[in-house]
Amino acid sequence: MKNWIHDILLVGAGFAAGAYFMHVRMRKEYQKFADAQIEDVREHYKKKEQNIDEQIKAEAQKQAVDLISGPYRQESDPEKPDKEPFEPIEIIEPDEFGCDDDYETSFLTLFADGVLAYDSDGSKVDDIEAVVGQKALDSIGKFMPDGIHVRNHTYRKDFEVVKALQNYADVYPEREEEDYDD
Repeated sequence: MKNWIHDILLVGAGFAAGAYFMHVRMRKEYQKFADAQIEDVREHYKKKEQNIDEQIKAEAQKQAVDLISGPYRQESDPEKPDKEPFEPIEIIEPDEFGCDDDYETSFLTLFADGVLAYDSDGSKVDDIEAVVGQKALDSIGKFMPDGIHVRNHTYRKDFEVVKALQNYADVYPEREEEDYDD
């Protein structure tokens, strides 16, 4: 039995010696390892901070150039547009008339005496060039006889212009008198 107690005491002493050795010796080794890791992380973040400073300077320089090259320019606002800018007034085919939901439709009549008027109320178009353009009136008959379809991007309207054989004064005699009173 004495042997048995002696063995237990030896195992306990070995365990205590091993624990002490691990605590003292490995603590120093782990401390070196931890210090190396901490230093590596510090260097990494120091480099990253320097890179961030450089990126901020580069981004600020880029924004300054963007502001100089054009007012309120954005990255999504390229120097050259994706598609060619369209004319404010364009002649369209009859099957395109009224197809675009963003554009209202309006109907005009070109009378024999050269007066262009709205069909809805018979009022004269004051600025023909701004509404449909003289080029469109000269192109009547291009796609259909005695008519042309025009898309005005400025007013966001599609116009159908139909040529009439009557004079404006014959169709709207009361309007012609009102125009002379002004």
